[in-house]
Amino acid sequence: MYFATGGKLTVGRAARALKQTCSRRGGVFKPAGETAMLLLGTCNPTGENACYNGLYYTADELAAMVRSNALRGIPVKTKHAGDDIGRVVSGFLDASGALQCVMELDEHTVEGAIAGGFVRDGVAADLSLGYSVDVQHTDDRLKAGAKKMLEISIVRKGARRGCHIHAYQQDNSPVVFKQRVGSNTWDCFDI
Repeated sequence: MYFATGGKLTVGRAARALKQTCSRRGGVFKPAGETAMLLLGTCNPTGENACYNGLYYTADELAAMVRSNALRGIPVKTKHAGDDIGRVVSGFLDASGALQCVMELDEHTVEGAIAGGFVRDGVAADLSLGYSVDVQHTDDRLKAGAKKMLEISIVRKGARRGCHIHAYQQDNSPVVFKQRVGSNTWDCFDI
């Protein structure tokens, strides 16, 4: 069940409502037979060239991140806020140099179960990186320094082109591949 308020779907209100319902029943929220959902998606498009000086990751920075296994254990959130709903299990670069990641959502939490439902139903279909950039000030310009990955978020519509959730798997069920179409039902809502 999803709740709509003011034309915007809100995970927070839905989570609070489910928590209240569960506490009235005297139990902890646990979806029947579900433990975790695995997601596969593009979390960053092909990196920028080596001489790029900006806020986006370069191809070299993405390759170094994968080589050092730096993505493993990074928290997964919804819309860059709230409690962690999972962790990154693995990261790799595809043939185009785009950063792919495998994430595990904890559906034993209310927030994780709602996010999993949003993914299954196509409400949340994109990924967005949350990271910090050390910007250095020189005499006449700014220089982007070290970037630190903070979290990966499941969002309705990501800021970067091509950062979509491509597939998911629940428990030992078959992998479900998401089809991406030009527009969807949710495009008319500002959520």
